[in-house]
Amino acid sequence: MTALLASIAVSLLAAQPAPTAGDLMARMREAEVKNRQQAAMFVYREDIRHTETLSDGRVLMRDWVTYEVSMLEGEPYHRRVAIQGEELTEKEQALEEKRYRAVERYRQKTSLEDRRRKHNAEEENRFKIDTRVVLEHHTMRLLGEETVNGMKVWVVETQPRPGTRKPKRRAEWSLSQRLKYWIDQRSSLPIQLEAEQLYDFDTARKGTLTQVSFIWLEGVNLPERIVSAGSRKFGQQSVRYETEQRYSGYQRFGARSVLVWEESAREQ
Repeated sequence: MTALLASIAVSLLAAQPAPTAGDLMARMREAEVKNRQQAAMFVYREDIRHTETLSDGRVLMRDWVTYEVSMLEGEPYHRRVAIQGEELTEKEQALEEKRYRAVERYRQKTSLEDRRRKHNAEEENRFKIDTRVVLEHHTMRLLGEETVNGMKVWVVETQPRPGTRKPKRRAEWSLSQRLKYWIDQRSSLPIQLEAEQLYDFDTARKGTLTQVSFIWLEGVNLPERIVSAGSRKFGQQSVRYETEQRYSGYQRFGARSVLVWEESAREQ
């Protein structure tokens, strides 16, 4: 009898229909809002590398900057600590210290309301993939299930609906992208993301592919690596460009950020 009941239970579980892509994306947005509060409590190290290579193999440009991101007056602060992999010179360190003190004075004398207003304006001008925008303007389809790094995930693909307007600001970047998500079935948070640029927008070139991977630390979903790569014309040649951002050295900070991003209520 026990074996029969167990068999029936397994059959019922197997018979449950897969969730819709829309349901998965809605759950993901809810999970992201909660996760954002916790992610804002971490300090970390950020490496940004940009390389441009001509089709004949010559390197046209190579840039590498490293930041330590800490909290200053309840708000993240990016302090430059290395250039091209080398520690700053004494002169560069002095300039960084001067900038740090100037920002500290500004934040101390500026009201929290004004700082939030400035912060939100900066967020609107930052390239980001906003799940709320995706839910409102994309068609979504479930591609199936996969296992990634030992985790069972749902794979969802989205793209702008026919007739969707072009982005008006960088925060609406996803209006110009086809997206693919690998969503952890347990947490409803993405562990991988791919974004294909469908047409030129701002500095983003058509065909650019952006890949994002996340890690788990102390129960919080945090970005680990972002890579954007594509090509553009340069005279008679083409230029292959790649920007890589790596995040490491995460540590939980004692105080929480007072400027956690608040989604705009503005109509899209």
